[in-house]
Amino acid sequence: MFITKIKKHIAKKAKCDYKQVELSPNTKFGDLTIKCFGLGRNPDESAKNLANTIKPDKTIKSVNAIGPYLNFKINYKNFSKNVLQEIFKKQKKYGKSDFGKAEKIILEFAHPNTHKSFHIGHLRNIITGESLARILENTGYKIIRANYQGDVGLHIAKCLYGMENLKLKSKSEKQQLKTKNLNEKIEFLSKAYVNGSRAYEVNKKAKTEIQELNEKIYSQDKSVKKLYQQTRQWSLEYFNKIYKRLGVKFDRLYFESEVFKQGKKIVLKNLKNNIFKKSQNAIIFQGEKYGLHNRVFITSRKQATYEAKDLALAELQIKEYNPSKIIHLVGPEQTEYFKVVFKALEKINPKFKNKEIHLSYGWVGLKSGKMSSRAGKVVLAESLLDKIKTKLNNQEKIAQAAVKYSILKNSRTKDIAFSIKESINLSGNSGPYLQYTYARIQSILKKHGKELCKNTKFCVLTDTEQQLILQLSLFPEAILQSAKNFDSSEIAKYLYNLAKIFNDYYHKVPILKSKKIEKEFRLVLISVISIVLKKGLYLLGIETVDKM
Repeated sequence: MFITKIKKHIAKKAKCDYKQVELSPNTKFGDLTIKCFGLGRNPDESAKNLANTIKPDKTIKSVNAIGPYLNFKINYKNFSKNVLQEIFKKQKKYGKSDFGKAEKIILEFAHPNTHKSFHIGHLRNIITGESLARILENTGYKIIRANYQGDVGLHIAKCLYGMENLKLKSKSEKQQLKTKNLNEKIEFLSKAYVNGSRAYEVNKKAKTEIQELNEKIYSQDKSVKKLYQQTRQWSLEYFNKIYKRLGVKFDRLYFESEVFKQGKKIVLKNLKNNIFKKSQNAIIFQGEKYGLHNRVFITSRKQATYEAKDLALAELQIKEYNPSKIIHLVGPEQTEYFKVVFKALEKINPKFKNKEIHLSYGWVGLKSGKMSSRAGKVVLAESLLDKIKTKLNNQEKIAQAAVKYSILKNSRTKDIAFSIKESINLSGNSGPYLQYTYARIQSILKKHGKELCKNTKFCVLTDTEQQLILQLSLFPEAILQSAKNFDSSEIAKYLYNLAKIFNDYYHKVPILKSKKIEKEFRLVLISVISIVLKKGLYLLGIETVDKM
């Protein structure tokens, strides 16, 4: 990473931390800048003195001070050669590091519940999770992709109750449902869930029946077992279809049905140790002792709650993989929930302390308000993808780029109001714009039609070429920053800046009509730009296209 070496070289001369060496906001004054606040009593004097002390060398072309800012111009003759040769040599391995030192992490994401809609909120989760997995792998971590799916719980009882309410009682009606395609079955389950949820809220009798049905599902009662298993399978097949479409493959699929019994055992065992306490026929964890809030782990109906299941899930994950960290990518509404669960885990076994991490992300907003599958007001993931695909002449890769980039260009914690128009804008900050930039470079290289000259002479660079070289050198730092912050937007922002500079360059410089030496250099330059674009898009889970 040559830019890091240059920063350290400058920092050594200026006697400061290399992290204080920043990109200059105005390249007119320099490529890199140190703000001299804190380097002496008078920042202006400090900058001036350092400018007089630090002499140009093979790395630094010039040094100047403007007020409290110490500015450095890079010697691009050596710098450009080193950057381009490194990318050309490493190809898709450019930007790869061993920062994570093979540390094993379970990254748990997606988390859909069977019998419910897979909506745009799930889409943000799975797109974010897969991108973070790729970024962390690229920085030297060993990542286990896990998905914890809710296949038992009150939501299923509501759905099955709703199915009966929708008058699917005769054999012919049930047989007709079996012959429908998967999407139609899922649509029916969604309607049934909404129906059951409404009944649960407004009808006391329905509420009691749904609670009893829930107990039958947990106990695998013969009266509901077949219908439960059949409808569960529909959901899982549908989820797998979405995972495959998005290019996501999990190493381990966990289910609530495999941990609820053990979760109950863990709570009952630790009731004797006074970690849990009986309260109004339920069993709770007294989070208030630790500045948190109390939560129920076993209900008054003797059922394990999500909290109890999470205890067993953690135990199982440690047993199977023994990771150094378990990261749960879950919405912000679960922040206080996880604090209590993590504290309970820590009290049960101190080895869990600081091992579990809740990584939250912002909402995906709609003009009509927050999504709720309970009310039936949702934007389905596949519907959104299909709608965008239709607007893009059925080009799947470009449609996925539009959706994925629109989500990932935003900070992980930022709320998003998704705009289809913005997502497909070929001249704006969009996935298709980045794909178009890549395709444009491929078109130039194809027109050239010859092997690139690897021993090209590094001629005098234009200002835009210097900007491109500097931007290319920053790619490894952008990846590392994304990994440290668990935030893909650093890479998205980087790629957009690179594409903007390139497209400005494309309109100014006749690459294929340049003189021989300049043309050879420029073809190598745009070739390595395409390498970085392709790698960066891969880290966002986006495929490139050669033609658009």
